[in-house]
Amino acid sequence: MNQKVVINQLHKLLELLARQITQLGATRLKQVSFERQLFKKQHVTLQDYLNECRASLTTIEQKGSVSASQAWQLEHLTAQCQAIQKVINTMIGQQRPANSRQQELAEFERRLLDMVADLEARAASATGFQEQQQLLSTLETTRQRLERCQTAQKNSSWQEISRNSK
Repeated sequence: MNQKVVINQLHKLLELLARQITQLGATRLKQVSFERQLFKKQHVTLQDYLNECRASLTTIEQKGSVSASQAWQLEHLTAQCQAIQKVINTMIGQQRPANSRQQELAEFERRLLDMVADLEARAASATGFQEQQQLLSTLETTRQRLERCQTAQKNSSWQEISRNSK
């Protein structure tokens, strides 16, 4: 994949993470521990972790030329962003009141639909055969998960209807 495209995607991802962190507020992290090799040091807030990611991206951009080291740095930065996103999702989940099963399934379906659309786009633009095959395999698995989710929604709806009619 083109380095400029990856860097642009990482910029967008960092912007998304920044918005999500802003919505959560500047809460101090209590027991969040990332893998030791993921970040240079332990930070107090998610904003600090995000700042480390931004600094890494700036360093990568300044180097300019593509090298094996830079490819590893891009992968490492992506892993950092994914780890931050997992923590954000956990924190958001803890803030929300418990949803009904129908709401949870509807949200899960929405996320799966987004994943399917993303995987379809990535598979269509994949440059290498092996990369495309892996994306298509992941796409098929995700479609199966979506189908199971939709079946669970239907079953849940019928159960809800039968409970209410009694």
